Amino acid sequence: MNAWANKRLDMSMSAWSRALLGCAQPVPPQAASQLADRWDPDGAGVFGLSVRSLFDLWIRAQRWQQGDRIVFSALTVADMPAIARANGLEVVSLDIDPLRGEPKTEALADLIDERTRAVVYTHLFGARSRTEAARRTTHANGSLFVEDCAEAYAGPQWRGHPDSDVALFSFGPIKTATAVGGGLARVRDDDVRHEMLRLAAGMPMQRRTDQLRRLVKFGLLNALASPRAFGLVVRALDVLGPGHDAVLQRLTRGFPGPDLLDRIRRRPSAPLVRTLGARLDEGDAPGRRRIGPARRLIQGLGDALVPTSHAAEHVYWLIPVLAPDPQALIDHLAESNFHATQGRAFTVVEHDDPHGRPPPLGARHLLEHSVYLPFDPSMPGQVLDRLAATVARELRRQGAVGGDGRRFSSPSDPSGADGSPE
Repeated sequence: MNAWANKRLDMSMSAWSRALLGCAQPVPPQAASQLADRWDPDGAGVFGLSVRSLFDLWIRAQRWQQGDRIVFSALTVADMPAIARANGLEVVSLDIDPLRGEPKTEALADLIDERTRAVVYTHLFGARSRTEAARRTTHANGSLFVEDCAEAYAGPQWRGHPDSDVALFSFGPIKTATAVGGGLARVRDDDVRHEMLRLAAGMPMQRRTDQLRRLVKFGLLNALASPRAFGLVVRALDVLGPGHDAVLQRLTRGFPGPDLLDRIRRRPSAPLVRTLGARLDEGDAPGRRRIGPARRLIQGLGDALVPTSHAAEHVYWLIPVLAPDPQALIDHLAESNFHATQGRAFTVVEHDDPHGRPPPLGARHLLEHSVYLPFDPSMPGQVLDRLAATVARELRRQGAVGGDGRRFSSPSDPSGADGSPE
């Protein structure tokens, strides 16, 4: 029987083959700047090795003081607050509503003070959240507003809100329309953008062979994650190693190992420029093809709690469900050859100085209770329906949902004050 992995490379075999061939083909020296200009005709675009690289460049271009502060959405990729701290900044956490999967904007004003330089607002799981209130609060208090759109790429027509100071988009290995690397930023301030480009010009270039190795690695992983092969891979890794989930999460990290800053402070290679350009040429097709199958799956889940499912604009990069006992749900799904996972590269952002600041209870609840379903837009309809029924059956057994609409709230806040329904 076919076995379904949690995440596969969002790149066709033909696109992957062209990317491999591109590693041996010449690209004009100005191709990176031309790519950025093609993505943003207003001239505000910057192309980089990754979102991490672009965020690091943006912080360095600001020349802030040691101890200045950045407020982060409390659930994000661990490397983002790590980059801020590595640049001498203090991190503050803006909690998340665990059901809606959005930052609690009403709490933002109390977190901003005279040392706050920026707010980083993360669009989670492929949903596009409304940022108006957060932007107004941020700008009214003299800080800069950063949209982290790394999980929400929907095609080149959406480049974040025009009033955001920075918008960041990722094309990393597990992202929608992946180029197996690369990031694009829209930077509103001309002086900051020019300083980013000046700093980038002094960094070493990513080697062509590095991009080639990444393409080969993730192409092989993608082949092993095909439904026909993945069951054998799971059994082998579970018998021979620490378990398939731990191994695959380690292998799919974009920048594994120590020395994060050294790894991200590289200019993108010519093959990466070529590959990302080809993905932009696909327009909104990579995101659009996910929408119909994802909505069918979510509808089949019935009363299950699916964070961000309410969003009007969504490309369903991930589909999480909240479960009282996540591991039991993961185990139950595995019995039916659906291999879900928990956590991935997400982390809860904790305050560097928690004194007088509310802890991010909602984000902790979201991270602790989310199970990421093995959704693939290529799944046949009957497989999507079987996956939905399997999830719903286990959640009913756990008492998470039922005919009376029962829900569960955070064990750390039984009143539901963390944002989860009572």
